[in-house]
Amino acid sequence: MIARNQGGDGRVRAVHRTNERGRDKAAYIALFVFLALVATQVARLGASGLLVQLGQFEIDRWEAKSRSPDKEELKRSAQFFADSLSYVSDNPWALEAAGALDLAKMRGSRVPREALAATKSAYARIRQALIQRPTSPFLWANLALTKLYLNEIDGELRAALRHADELGPWEPTVQQTVLFVGLAVWRDLDPELRHTLVRTIERGASRNPQKMFEVVKSHRRFDLICAIRKYEVIAGSDCKNAAAASSGNALKQGQRP
Repeated sequence: MIARNQGGDGRVRAVHRTNERGRDKAAYIALFVFLALVATQVARLGASGLLVQLGQFEIDRWEAKSRSPDKEELKRSAQFFADSLSYVSDNPWALEAAGALDLAKMRGSRVPREALAATKSAYARIRQALIQRPTSPFLWANLALTKLYLNEIDGELRAALRHADELGPWEPTVQQTVLFVGLAVWRDLDPELRHTLVRTIERGASRNPQKMFEVVKSHRRFDLICAIRKYEVIAGSDCKNAAAASSGNALKQGQRP
């Protein structure tokens, strides 16, 4: 009886050892597969990020010369971002860059249908990028810009202006974009958002007053800038001319029968 029991115990232990080796082997295989997947994902992310940088280098090249890109330059940059998204379809940096490039295509297009398609593409990409980067003021500013170009003056545009201002109050490009869009839709803004634009103009005087003044001047809204002392040197002559024109118009209206 004792010998048979020991033999049975030995067989049980052998089965247990076999099962344990099987579980260990399965665990090793699972770990190997997991590490391989992680390595693949890291490699894809790295390749995607590198392609974004290469595309951005192309953009920086023409922006450094303060000129608009030609078709070949746009095509080359767009290909880098498309290749990046082929590795990681929701790469927010690639989506943001591709959206900005779509806006550049829109501004350079002379075909209304092409310009509209580029703007819609920019809107879709920026919205997708915001899902992952909702705290980016640049994305919110560009979202507001695409809404303006699409002539969609609605709550989403106004919310985009607010978010851009709140998240990037001291970013020069954000300030300029918020101001440009805000002045374009001034009549559709509530008093609070109008006051936000005035504060943006005031802050902009500390970083890049010339650019801010150019935006204000393009909309002929000297009334928003002439009372700010930091703009006196830049806007002095234009403010005097605007004041004289306003006085002349008031005088003419007063002389009407």
